Amino acid sequence: MIDDKVLDQILPVPDRDELKNDLQEELQEEGFAITNYSSGGIFYTLMMIAIQIRIDLVNLLRTVLNNVFVSHATGDWLELKAADFSKKRKQPVKTQGYITLLRTEAGEAIRIAKGDIFKTEPDLLGEELRFLALENSTVPADALSYRVLVEAESEGSGYNVPAGQIKRSLTHYAGIDEITNESGWITQEGSDLEEIESLRERTLNSWAELSTQPIAAKYKSVCEAIPGVLFVRVDDLHPRGQGTIDIIVTGTAGTPSDGLLAQVQAAADAIKGPDDNVLAKPSDTVPQDIAVTIWIPADASDEGIETKATAILTELLRIRKDRSLNELNHADIIYAIRKDISISKNVKVTEPPQDVVLDNNKVIVLGSVTISIVRG
Repeated sequence: MIDDKVLDQILPVPDRDELKNDLQEELQEEGFAITNYSSGGIFYTLMMIAIQIRIDLVNLLRTVLNNVFVSHATGDWLELKAADFSKKRKQPVKTQGYITLLRTEAGEAIRIAKGDIFKTEPDLLGEELRFLALENSTVPADALSYRVLVEAESEGSGYNVPAGQIKRSLTHYAGIDEITNESGWITQEGSDLEEIESLRERTLNSWAELSTQPIAAKYKSVCEAIPGVLFVRVDDLHPRGQGTIDIIVTGTAGTPSDGLLAQVQAAADAIKGPDDNVLAKPSDTVPQDIAVTIWIPADASDEGIETKATAILTELLRIRKDRSLNELNHADIIYAIRKDISISKNVKVTEPPQDVVLDNNKVIVLGSVTISIVRG
């Protein structure tokens, strides 16, 4: 927003009482026929309506002025301004990937119908994430493992679940012993509607795209416009030798899928200089085990605390743009648990033993979680 002091210099909002007094003086000097300006009178009411209209018009002009600049525009105003720079807000995308059906012994062929539903375990609120099979397929009679292509029921990055979370099916498959989503199961990252500040940043970076030869900001702007890309870091300091440029990509699910990397590589190749050697690389995900001890009152129930604490840590380390993906601080863990578990008297983090700060191309994801509860 433009600072109010600046707006007051350009378009000051008039004072209602001053406007009233000035208008009355002008009318009296001109010999206006109506002389009764008493509060509650008909003319007084009409005069105050006119004054309020003027004040409202000034406030409208201040709003319009604030929103004609990309740096200050908000909401729909910014989307309209971004269109002037050929930028559009990235729309939400559904997660796609493969779930795996496992059995210990070969048996009969099993038919998987398009639309069959697979889902995660219920969370603390009883909500499940559902995924639908995208095509009709058949598990061969001699197959012990079979992959099924599925798509999330709705758009959003929340469906980019870690491996081992999709465990159930609404359809019973005779002979199948286990359902799971293995590591690297995602083929298309799900994403949310782009945040307005992200659109603003990309729009302001549009000037970099006017460069005759691509610069780091141009690569960043073009590649971050791809749905599923959370952000891009460009290493243009010849990481693999003279003329080389590495584009390190973090997707909405952390490490980007091969398909997303291919899109980024294609976008970078389309604008690269004649002598540039450009390589799109994934950011590395680093699982981090977390162990915490939670103290609760001696007479308090510990039912559900372990599950709730695990859910809190899962949300804390969820991949999102406003998080420092390569950092994990004890203070953040303690604050998150104390804030959402009201009966906790104290929280101590024993793993990791200290704050974790990794290289910029690393993304910390949640590993195993150990919750210890102590009364006293």
